[in-house]
Amino acid sequence: MRHNDLPHLDLHSFEKFSDLSEVDSTEVLDDGFRIDLDDSTLYFYAPSDPQTQLETLPKDTDRVFIPVLRGFLEFDNGTNLYYDSPESDPLEELAERIVTQQVQPEEIGFDDTMEMLINSGYLAGFTPQKVAEILAGWAVSESDESVLDIATGSGSLLKQAAEENEEAELLGIEINPIIAKLAQTRLKDSENAEILNTDFFDWNQLGQQELDGDVSKKFDAVIGNPPVGQIHRILPNQIDEIRDTYPDIGRTAAAAFVVKAAEHLKNGGRGAFVLPKHALKDGLLEHLTETCSIHRIVELPIGTFNYARTPELVLLTLSKEKRPEDVRETGVARFNKPELPDNARGLFEQRLECIIQSRYNKYDVEIVQASHADLEDGNVIQILSNPPIYDIISSEQFTRLGDLSSVTVGSGVQTGDNEFFHFDVEEKEESNIDERFFRPLIKNPSDEIQSITENEIDLWILDLQAYVEEKKEQGVEITEENILEQLEDDGYEGLANYIGESNINQRRMKPYFLPDRRGKFENPDMVIPQFFDKPRCYTVEIDNAMYDGTVIGVNVDDDLSKDALSRLLNTPLYKELFQTFASKMNFDWYRMNIRQLRDIPIVETALSQDVHDRMEPFFPPEDDNDLVNLNHILIESCETEEEKQALRRYLASREEFAWSWFMSLSDWEEFQELLESDRSQAEEFVIEQFDQELLDQARSTFQNIAFFEERGDFLDDLLMEFEEEHYRGFLAGIVLQFEGVLADLVEEIGGEVIEKENETLFVVPRKKDSPMKKNLDNLISQFFDGVFGEYLDKTVRQRRNKIAHGDVIEDSRTLSIQFFVSFYALCNACLNAYIEEVQEDSAAPA
Repeated sequence: MRHNDLPHLDLHSFEKFSDLSEVDSTEVLDDGFRIDLDDSTLYFYAPSDPQTQLETLPKDTDRVFIPVLRGFLEFDNGTNLYYDSPESDPLEELAERIVTQQVQPEEIGFDDTMEMLINSGYLAGFTPQKVAEILAGWAVSESDESVLDIATGSGSLLKQAAEENEEAELLGIEINPIIAKLAQTRLKDSENAEILNTDFFDWNQLGQQELDGDVSKKFDAVIGNPPVGQIHRILPNQIDEIRDTYPDIGRTAAAAFVVKAAEHLKNGGRGAFVLPKHALKDGLLEHLTETCSIHRIVELPIGTFNYARTPELVLLTLSKEKRPEDVRETGVARFNKPELPDNARGLFEQRLECIIQSRYNKYDVEIVQASHADLEDGNVIQILSNPPIYDIISSEQFTRLGDLSSVTVGSGVQTGDNEFFHFDVEEKEESNIDERFFRPLIKNPSDEIQSITENEIDLWILDLQAYVEEKKEQGVEITEENILEQLEDDGYEGLANYIGESNINQRRMKPYFLPDRRGKFENPDMVIPQFFDKPRCYTVEIDNAMYDGTVIGVNVDDDLSKDALSRLLNTPLYKELFQTFASKMNFDWYRMNIRQLRDIPIVETALSQDVHDRMEPFFPPEDDNDLVNLNHILIESCETEEEKQALRRYLASREEFAWSWFMSLSDWEEFQELLESDRSQAEEFVIEQFDQELLDQARSTFQNIAFFEERGDFLDDLLMEFEEEHYRGFLAGIVLQFEGVLADLVEEIGGEVIEKENETLFVVPRKKDSPMKKNLDNLISQFFDGVFGEYLDKTVRQRRNKIAHGDVIEDSRTLSIQFFVSFYALCNACLNAYIEEVQEDSAAPA
């Protein structure tokens, strides 16, 4: 519910109440209207500015009435009363009937009360029950004597804490007096619970208890779901004090709440919080690890909190104890589904080692073990986005691209007026402007090329910089009038006329016929588009070129490094790294900024002539074999075993959505090695991993996941064919489902499936470009272009085509297992892609 939906009361209409016989006096206040009767004082709250935080109610008032959409709420000693108004009657008329006792209230339950407050704009939402169970369940134990909720809201977390421990003293802090009254009614049956209507940052002096050693305000457990906005919006009165006390935690209010909450923990106590993901970027974790051990950092599915404009949220759990920075005991994870699973609580309560080592990840998360040291400098944001990147980020073996001494990365030219500066072929020819003032401009290189030559240039930029510098050296003052005069004197009337006749904004800081910003350097050796569906690095084979701000430029000291670096960045492994480090925009579209590009880890030993030459036969890659061979060459080029293992694990993780249900990470690494050395052994390894539990898991997926609803019954019949050892029937049916599941995916994300000339084409929508058409094999390759792609192609895909045309080349359990594994992997890949698209749509502003 939007805050501007708050009910409106006309306070001036209340002035006539002074004429009522029941009324002694009235007073208009900033946020409402006070009415004194013979035996009591009434206060009608009138919300005004949606951004204003109500902190107190007038003193010496006996009854408080809160306007909602069709009436008033009153909290009366734990009882919620609702005064209803007919739709046609103004709230002011209902208020008069309340004063004159002409209307009787209805007693309503807590859920109805909270729904009214949400629908009327007082509450943005509440902590879902599953989240409350996770936080309170982990933080609160049976032996705890005290629990603090730092931002109580409606009281859902504190209520769950009471469920976990009936004997503990419970204290909730809530700044809004209306919401505090709501929490009091929720916890009215908990004798040990107290709700304080106060500001958490006024309740106890910031940092004072740490200085004094005062334990009277320390608790066994501290929990909270603090507000998600910036400090200056949420806590405007405390902003200076907070920044002075905690200068290293960034600008989010949630971070300030959490660091103060940690101060209220007893030694050995536990804390559990919901906070926005971006709060982790600016030093919060570094501050917390000075006194606490981080237990879990888990990114929540985007649909967990079902209300508008919810940012990406994480659950953070910690304990008040010191831990060495290099000990890997923090679990960093993200869920793979758009909803929180019912068993998510176990992810926080089960030992991390057991979760990591388990063959079947029952929580359906990607999770890694991290140390405190490796969560610093914003690394945690990248790890949360793709946890298996941890091994590469945390390794000291890799040099970042931006740290290579021979490489410079920079932004391109920003003109401030492209219409004035940019010329296409026809415009350039018709301009009557001398050639010396045009420079090739690299802006939208074609997807079909790897090198940019003069033949690919179709855009030029008007550049007077050299001419202006020349005139400056001659002592000419650089003004519009002087430059126009010099151009005419030098015989460049065409350019002088173009400048003089152009209607552009004149800028005071720079002559308006020069670009706003020329970029870090010119004549780049390579360029990389900022926006891409498939990342590409282009070498530049022309002189005197400039590049637009929509691409990133790279300069390299020598030609060998240029060719080697370009080839390295165009390998399939670096395609994966680019997509991981870039920001994902939708189903297959990414955005890369300079900082992200500079952070890309580089296999320095791959920038050699030997590796460059070994890649030559497979470059550019034309099929899955080429892709796999290039990955293997890069892995082999690593100097240390640590580098090799980090790359292997990362490549495995990029297909983990297809394999995590089937193999543990150690199993996957063994499978990779077997596939490299002996394909038949790799196939046997897959067969050995298969069991009835996998069939049961697949059946559960097809029956319970809405994405498979249309074909769930048919897939279940196929599984029965397999279980009854009717392998021929199973193979004949399953081959058609590869295409069917992909068709479902394309249609679910807004695409189209076209049957044309005995071929099915899948039209995949793209946010920043026209739709993309792909055939079946190309679309499968979009998900599987690494080790699994090779296995899929040789073991299944080629046979699938033959079986689909009626040629059952084998009738064996072995082939059926291989088809089942590959098909279910494809189902997991499609479901993963569908979930990512749903998350993007859900995260869009309402």
